[in-house]
Amino acid sequence: MYKKSRFQQELELHASRRLICSILLGCLLFYLAIAAVNTMNLNAQRDDHLNGIANTFHEVYTNTSDFLLAPEHEELFLSDMRKNQDNLRYLISQYNVSALVELELILTDPSGGVRFTTFPENQMNLHRQEFNRIAVENAHRFMRPVYTTVYHFRANSSEYVMIHPLYRDGEYLGAAAVYLNENDWIKLFNRYQYDAILTKPNGDVIACSNSSFLSQKNANKYHPNESDRYVKIEGSRYLCSQRLLEDGSVIAYSFIYSPANSTYLLIGMLFILLLGISWAVLFSRIMHAMSAQMAQSVETLVKEIRIIRKEDPNHIIKIDTGDEIEEIAHQVNKMVRSIQQLSRRNMDLVQVNSRMEMQNLQAQINPHFIYNTLDNIRYLIPDDPQRAQQLIGRFIGILRYSINNTKHNVTVEEDLKYLQDYLVIQSTRFGANFSYRMEIAEDCRAFIIPKLLLQPLLENSIKYGFQKKPSIHIEVRGWCGEDALYFSVKDNGGGVNEQTLIQLREILQSEEINIEHNGLQNINRRIRLGYGGDSGLTIDSTEGEGFLVLLKLRKGGM
Repeated sequence: MYKKSRFQQELELHASRRLICSILLGCLLFYLAIAAVNTMNLNAQRDDHLNGIANTFHEVYTNTSDFLLAPEHEELFLSDMRKNQDNLRYLISQYNVSALVELELILTDPSGGVRFTTFPENQMNLHRQEFNRIAVENAHRFMRPVYTTVYHFRANSSEYVMIHPLYRDGEYLGAAAVYLNENDWIKLFNRYQYDAILTKPNGDVIACSNSSFLSQKNANKYHPNESDRYVKIEGSRYLCSQRLLEDGSVIAYSFIYSPANSTYLLIGMLFILLLGISWAVLFSRIMHAMSAQMAQSVETLVKEIRIIRKEDPNHIIKIDTGDEIEEIAHQVNKMVRSIQQLSRRNMDLVQVNSRMEMQNLQAQINPHFIYNTLDNIRYLIPDDPQRAQQLIGRFIGILRYSINNTKHNVTVEEDLKYLQDYLVIQSTRFGANFSYRMEIAEDCRAFIIPKLLLQPLLENSIKYGFQKKPSIHIEVRGWCGEDALYFSVKDNGGGVNEQTLIQLREILQSEEINIEHNGLQNINRRIRLGYGGDSGLTIDSTEGEGFLVLLKLRKGGM
């Protein structure tokens, strides 16, 4: 029986968890999406409905106010009704032809008595007359340009009343009251898809598009529970919203039909679950095949790596699976080669440093340098003891610096102090036949370089320069480039011919140790191994004119 590896089991378990989480997340996102879309749709419908109600009411209110407040109409309202009764009736009928909501007019005298009305006799009952008298008194007392109220005579019947007090020269002469037809309001609201109610702040109903929203006990009042976002009317659920109109004198209620969609959500989630289960069955089969192949590739890779670790460090992994494991094997091969190259480089660097240390040690105990220096000091003591004392101090500093094996890398500033002492001693030895100049840029003095890097180059210039000329001059320069530190050592000695120059350049690039010119070769290899890239020595010479050595040290090396 096939036994799954631990890696394959973990892979399938991880993938199964991801699938289950994805299905559950899909259900949650579906629910949230449906809820969000439904809420956004309801809010948009609510805003559109309330905007329509507000615009309609504002248009009716504005048109009616303009009719009442027009100066020519006020003059007609205050005129003698015995002469202008027909004119006034004609004015009302003309207005009602184009009005959204038709109106009836009642004109009263200062005591509230009726001077003129467009109502038929059967509608001008005592109840209306008494209501109109009280409403006109309130309009006069509150002194508003247009006073509004609601008239109720029976249940499910209401009229919006707008009253304009009439004055002449500051004297109250009565009022003009218009009653807006409720049926016209309902016709306007029926143009919209949803139901609406208009009320005064005290709950008096101005108009209602659906009487089922009103209480049977008090059909002329509407007081919703402000904490309820949804209301249920005859088993149907509605989103209830409200808005203040005309500076709060009217409240508009909107009712958007919003049935509970829990059934649809449940059906949707069940569908996603069934679909997810189908995917899980199909995916488990695909996952089993993929995980088996992946596990086999991983096992092969592990075996190959064990060979590298235990048997053959130079072994090259060969995997031809066409997947990510093949790419991992390729990267492991690159890493092994890089480690091998780095190991060889470090071994070469250790060998070069060892040879450089041996050469430096030999230079440190060079009896000719010591003898010449001490001989110079001996001759200076009788004639110039102070200078002899200074020379002794420099000589001691050179010996201490050169034999100190605790520091292999130093700053440019530290090595320059040693070079300065070395050149002063050589200048004392050769006198006027030797001169030098050092120009090292300040911005490169803090860089770290190998100890005694330039001293062998100066020694070569002095040694070979005096072989062909009685006097020499050496220039040492240092500067910083964008990505490298540069030093040059140039002398005006005898130089070398073209053939020798070519031979020296070949020696610098050779991996074999050259006994005669191994100083330059070791310095070059030390720089290339320590700094990498195109770091190293570059030499140039013209026979009879001098010798030039250029050092390039890439920043970030050592």
